[in-house]
Amino acid sequence: MKSFLRFFAVIGCLGVMASCHHPVPPEPEPEPEVVFLVDTLTVMEHIEENEELMAVTNNGFLNYRLYDGHPAGFHFDLLEDFSEMLGLNLQFMVNDSLEGSLHLLKSGLVDLYAGVFDTLIIDDAFEVFPIATPVETEQTFAWVILKHEGDSSFHDAIQLWLDDFKGSQMKRTFYSYFSGSKIRRDSAFMVTDRICRYDDIIKAEARKYGWDWRLLASIIYQESHFKPDLESDKGAYGLMQLMPVTMEKYGIDYESTIEEQLEAGVKVLNHFNRELLETITDSLERINFILASYNAGMGHVLEARHRAEKHGKNPNIWVDNVEFYTPKQTYFFVHEINKRYSHYKNLIE
Repeated sequence: MKSFLRFFAVIGCLGVMASCHHPVPPEPEPEPEVVFLVDTLTVMEHIEENEELMAVTNNGFLNYRLYDGHPAGFHFDLLEDFSEMLGLNLQFMVNDSLEGSLHLLKSGLVDLYAGVFDTLIIDDAFEVFPIATPVETEQTFAWVILKHEGDSSFHDAIQLWLDDFKGSQMKRTFYSYFSGSKIRRDSAFMVTDRICRYDDIIKAEARKYGWDWRLLASIIYQESHFKPDLESDKGAYGLMQLMPVTMEKYGIDYESTIEEQLEAGVKVLNHFNRELLETITDSLERINFILASYNAGMGHVLEARHRAEKHGKNPNIWVDNVEFYTPKQTYFFVHEINKRYSHYKNLIE
């Protein structure tokens, strides 16, 4: 009987304990702290980080155009010098509208607008740098940038260059485009929609093999400056500077026509394209390796790709990867062709 009562007493206590003990819900995990990254870089540091200066101007004689196969123009020459001082690669966009150019500045797509103006009236969001010429002209030359409150880094860099460029350098550049205070009107200095006298032939050969004729023209400029009879110290000949063994392989000689020279050169480019097709599937990326192979040979390019991979780089990407492991002349060959090609695309349809 005592055991029986003790049993119910224990059960009763357990029941009371159960009814009095509510489970405590787990404390909610704290919300993750939102971290706002603060951009501490100045405008100039951002430009230097990108390693390029992006400028916008309109296609015109005094701004940006082609002369003898290479980009030229009063503002182009000034910006080239400014970019070289900063160690930057100069890139251009073309926009014939003042409103459109200022919109590009506001949107951050370009760093600077360079133009020739009769009058320039813009709002306070922008800062204007007049370009002082040796003599007064009917036009006003100026660079325009976006204002950044509390950050004068880009302003200071431009002002430093302007102060340094005065004098003989400015005079030489100015008188390349002006006679006294008047714009030079020599036919050789006028705006043209042609790259060279062989444009039509280059277009025809490029069409046959699916190349952008402006890229092909840039290769030819790099190789021969459009001189079909040029012969190098090493024996390379013609517009595309083919070596004698290559000329023989593709059935041309020193008497071959310009069309035959170009066709042989494009066939060489297509040969490299086929060799690289399986491993470098990105067609735009592959162009860099084709150009490098044209300059140094496929063997050197394959060696550079192996060295890049050995050092943890991507063997199928050129910029900042394989380019570092190629001969210096090949690095500059590819770089200069691409740079000129970008200008041709800006200026020529």
